[in-house]
Amino acid sequence: KILDLFTAANANIITINSIVPTNGTAVVTISAETMDLTISLPGYFENMVQNETAAQIEGFFMYGYNEIIITGVRDKYELFDTVPTLEEYANGLIEKSQVLSQVEIVDGLTTFTYRQLDNMESYTYISAVFAGTDAFWMVSAGCKTINFDSARDKFVEILKTTQVA
Repeated sequence: KILDLFTAANANIITINSIVPTNGTAVVTISAETMDLTISLPGYFENMVQNETAAQIEGFFMYGYNEIIITGVRDKYELFDTVPTLEEYANGLIEKSQVLSQVEIVDGLTTFTYRQLDNMESYTYISAVFAGTDAFWMVSAGCKTINFDSARDKFVEILKTTQVA
């Protein structure tokens, strides 16, 4: 059933890894590629793109598990008059989104952190930007703000698995 989600997202499975099961359960990590981006997420994440409009956006993905959300979006270089640096691209996203944030280099990643209200609940995200051969990617990991500080390091580890072509 989980692999059907990857098929529905037109993703290519790169690897499937599992630890030795204990009491009939095991942690499974699935690495998948969608277009020019590869990210490794634990296997319990589910595709959350549920409406046709979001599914039609080329280069958009959203996965979730419990209250954790991983999203990504692609911006082709052809959208820019002059291709910006990663920091300029990140600053442009911050300005366009009208969020209070600043660019920060975290473990070699160009990132920014921001808060967003969703159904009267505050969520905090850390976003990393990547440059591919023909596009920028922004990949974000977030959760309820109350849980973000304890989850931040795990989010950075997930973002570090991102590879773009």
